[in-house]
Order: sequence, then structure tokens, then C-alpha cells
Amino acid sequence: MRIPTAILTVFCLCLIFSWQRVQSQNLVPNGSFDDVRGSRPSMKPWKKINTVDFFVNSDERRYKEVNAAKNDRNYILRKPRTGKAYVGLRVWPKYNEYLQVQLCKPLEEGKVYSFEMYVTPSRYSNCYLKTIGASFYSYRPPYTTREGKEDFPPQVEVYRPFGIRDTADWIRINGVFVAKGGEKLMTIGNFAWAPNDKFKRKKFAFNKREAYYYVDDIAVYELDANGMPIKDSVAYSNAYPDTLANDSDDIDNDLASAFAVLDSSITTMFFTENEYKLDDQSYRKLGVITEYLFENPAVKIRIDAYAAPGELDGQEMKLAEKRGKSVYIFLTGNKIDRNRIELKPVGNSCEFYKAGDPSRKYCRKVEVVILP
Repeated sequence: MRIPTAILTVFCLCLIFSWQRVQSQNLVPNGSFDDVRGSRPSMKPWKKINTVDFFVNSDERRYKEVNAAKNDRNYILRKPRTGKAYVGLRVWPKYNEYLQVQLCKPLEEGKVYSFEMYVTPSRYSNCYLKTIGASFYSYRPPYTTREGKEDFPPQVEVYRPFGIRDTADWIRINGVFVAKGGEKLMTIGNFAWAPNDKFKRKKFAFNKREAYYYVDDIAVYELDANGMPIKDSVAYSNAYPDTLANDSDDIDNDLASAFAVLDSSITTMFFTENEYKLDDQSYRKLGVITEYLFENPAVKIRIDAYAAPGELDGQEMKLAEKRGKSVYIFLTGNKIDRNRIELKPVGNSCEFYKAGDPSRKYCRKVEVVILP
């Protein structure tokens, strides 16, 4: 019996649509913590290492029915990023809390996966975390011990030397990694052991160092053969609409090439006079560059560092070197192999020299150059 062409076309379209849905499946169960068991919100099937907190901020359910009132301002409810629920992780010098969950299916050897979650620090804790991330293994690593943290490092880890800080908005934590095969257990948290590697103090205080972070919207996606990023991986380019090439009307091509074309406004970081510390905008730019390097493991870069005439009492080369090292430390701290990075302090090579001239900004910079 011959199948009518119209029916066959509809059938093929359904198959393609189903395949696309499978390709974009979030492998994390209950990633936004909004599943309901009976009439109550639930964070199942997530497991807690130590006393992870579960919060629900809903008009239909009173606060005390979900989390008993405690003498801790970290328990003051805030708005979730999406839905009604989120969780809280606490870190002390010798104490860490972790989230663990079994993925919907084991990861496959050689395939590329993209991880993301959203975090925001409590405004009431006295420290920021310098690092936070996720690990993927076939069994449960012993993260309550020092050996566990050293022997089972995270595949995705964000490093901010001055702290992961933004108490007003949710911060996207993301990364790309290649699976060894069989990984089915994901762990989220801070994997540092030494207190100095964990914390950046908000201000001087004598009380015990503490960082408290809220977590929401966790996802793991398999990337396709074209290296297509996860759904939200172009959020940075939306924040900088003039930074990426957009000459094509083909949306798929735009997504596929989002990190293949890095504009100079992404690859150039500017500094204030006589300073070498990265600002928030530079961190965001480096986040794009880091993800690009993860998705293109064969790419090597050169860091060209500059200083304006007369900066640091005439020590332009020394200041340029410090600026370049700030970018180098960020990238290597985010697991970019140092063999892929060439550091080149240039010093003063600027035509603008008058003090107070706004054009001096363009002398105080670091440029990340993608090598052929």
C-alpha cells in the first residue's frame, strides 16, 4: 500500500521535531526545584550533603510551612529566578554543603556537554566565594574529605579572584566539557579546600568567614555535532548587541557562529588609571572568551597588555605586565591550559599622552588576540 505524500511529510516533520526535542533535553531532573509531590513543593530527587536549605516563595504557601523561622538572615526569602523554589548552600572555612543528583541518563564517552546554573550570594553573609562549579562522576565522590576534593575535581568551575558577587541579580555559571563516559552523578558546590582559596571578604570582620549562595535553574545539555551552544549561551551577546557579527538572516547560523566571531569590543578590556584589577565588564567579556576557548580546544591566544604614558610613575611596562597577568590568571583559573596562552606585555605604544585626556582610556588596555 502506498502512503500518501501529505501523510509521509507530516510523519517526517514529527520525527524531526521529536529528534530536536531529544537533542535539547535537559539531563537534570527537577532543575528548577519546582516539582510538586502531592500538595507540597519538593526538591526530590536531589540529595543533600550536609544541611542544604530548600526555599519556596509562593503566594499559595506561607513561609513557616516550608522553612521554619531561624535566627539567621540568610533565611529571609528572596524572589526565585523562575518558578517558586530555589535552594541555599552554606560554606565555612572547614565546612561545605553540596547538591547531588543522578542525571536522567549517563553521559556518553567523547560527547560534549554544556552545564549552566544561576546563583546569587546572600547579602547577609560576610564573604563571597571565589569559585563554584559542578563535577560529574559515575559514583559518589567523598567531598567531605580533603582527599575527595583533590582527587575528584570539578569539570566545570568558575573562578573570580575578587568573589562571585551580585546580590541584586542572578549570575549565570556555565561551562563546556567532554565526557569520559558513564558519568551519571552530578555534584554542585565549592570544591576548594584552603580557606584562602574559598573566600573573598566583603569587609573586615572578626567573626567566622561564611559564604551563602542561592541556586536555581540547573541544566545540562548535550551539544550537537556543530557545537551548538545551550539555549541561553548567547545571553552575553544579547548584553553586548554590537559585539558579534549578525549579517545573516539565518538564526541557526547565528547561533552556531556566536562564539566563532569575537568582536574587538569583547576581546579588549580597559583599566582605570594606574590600576590592573579587572572590573565587572571585563569579567563578563572574559566569560565569553572562556566559553569560546572551551568550545574550540585547538585555539591558542596571545594577551597583549598596554599602559598609558606616565602611568605608575613611568613604570608602564611593569603595569602592563600586571594587567596581562590579571587576564592570564583568570583564564588559567578557569581551566584554560596555560600552554594555549602567550603573555605579551607591550607597555606604552599610545599616541595619546595628555593627563586627563579621555582618549587615554584606549592606552590602558589588554587585548586578547586569537592566533592563526
